[in-house]
Amino acid sequence: MKESAEALSTRILDAAIVLFIEKGIEKVTTRELTESMGISRSHIYHYFSNWQTLCLAALERFMQVDYETFADSLKMLTPRQRLATLIESHLPSAPDATWQLYASFWQTAAHNEAYAALADEMTDAWQGLMEAIIRDGVTDGTLQCINVPRTARQISAMLNGYADLLTINPSEKKAREALADLNQFIDAVLS
Repeated sequence: MKESAEALSTRILDAAIVLFIEKGIEKVTTRELTESMGISRSHIYHYFSNWQTLCLAALERFMQVDYETFADSLKMLTPRQRLATLIESHLPSAPDATWQLYASFWQTAAHNEAYAALADEMTDAWQGLMEAIIRDGVTDGTLQCINVPRTARQISAMLNGYADLLTINPSEKKAREALADLNQFIDAVLS
C-alpha cells in the first residue's frame, strides 16, 4: 500500500526532528535526512519548497506536539500540582538533547523572522498555559493573585532564565537551587 502524501510529509518532519535532536539543527543536511529515510531528495522538495521551509515545519510540528502532550498531561491535576509540574519539567538536571534543540531554535530565532514568529507563537501558547493554571488556582481558592497575566509573565521569565542556565551546564544541585528559588517566588506572589 502506497503511503499517503500527508503521511510521508509527516514522516519527513519527524525524521528531521530526530536528526535535529541528535546533531543540532544547523548540522543536519538534506542528504542525511533522505539517507536516514531511504528516500530521494526529490521527495523532500516535492513537499517542501526549500530546506528552511522543511526545518521550520519540522520544528513547528515538534513544538506543537510537545506543548499539546504536556498540556494534556496536566488535565487531571490541581492548579498547584499543574504549576509544580510545569516548573519542574522546565528545569533539566542533566544534559538533554531536546533542551539543546530548543536552545538552538532560540538562537536561530534571534536573527530569522520566520523562526522568531514561531517562537512568539509558542511563547504565547506556554504563557497562556501558565495564565490558565494561575487563573484556575485563583478560581478554586488555592492561589491568590491580583494580576494574573503579569504574575504569569514574571514566573515564566524566571523559569526560562533558569532553564537557559541549566541547558548550558545542568546538574542536580543547580536544578534543586533553581526549583527552590522559583518556589520561594511563587509562594510570595501567589499566597
